[in-house]
Amino acid sequence: MEQYLEILQKCPLFAGVPEAELPGLLAAAGAQIRRYGTGSVLLQAGETAERFGIVLAGAAQLWKEDYQGNRALLARLEPGEPFAEVFACLGTPLTVTAEAAGETAVLWLPYASIAFRGGQLCENLLRSFAAKNLFLTGRIEHLSKRTLRQKALSYLSEQSLRAGSRSFRIPLNRQELADYLAADRSALSAVLSSLREEGVLTFHKNRFTLL
Repeated sequence: MEQYLEILQKCPLFAGVPEAELPGLLAAAGAQIRRYGTGSVLLQAGETAERFGIVLAGAAQLWKEDYQGNRALLARLEPGEPFAEVFACLGTPLTVTAEAAGETAVLWLPYASIAFRGGQLCENLLRSFAAKNLFLTGRIEHLSKRTLRQKALSYLSEQSLRAGSRSFRIPLNRQELADYLAADRSALSAVLSSLREEGVLTFHKNRFTLL
């Protein structure tokens, strides 16, 4: 657990918790660390979660699959980011599947053991819920655009704003970005190439500059 304390302190859930108190708090809450290989399912859509996870190493991706088997990428989670806390709170079946994107370590926490502690942790949980709501609202805004060109520019503009710079790196590769925007990869590549030819942006792999 000690090797991940720096990561855990960056997690919004533990904001304001002194580092010296964190190991004892996690032990009392029944926290467990699990490691997964690339593509391993962390949580499966349809199951009911009584616990939620925090990425400690590697990354996790949240996918949603429709009745035809088409998958859309909802989010990519980096170390320090929690996931499934909303489902654990509500006690409702998951509508998404969480998978390991590479070699990944996850800290699992029983929701009840955190919620019943009250105080700072409950306040932090509410902040986490609010942040997730804001994230989903942003994605809806991207997908509500009429054309793939508008969707791509909406997403890239948001990433530029978050980075505070016209040059920035996005956390998704080209296929993941296509999945996130609910688009075909070749169509997305064509749109990005067109935008580059028009002088709207430049890019190399996942680094972009808006001109």
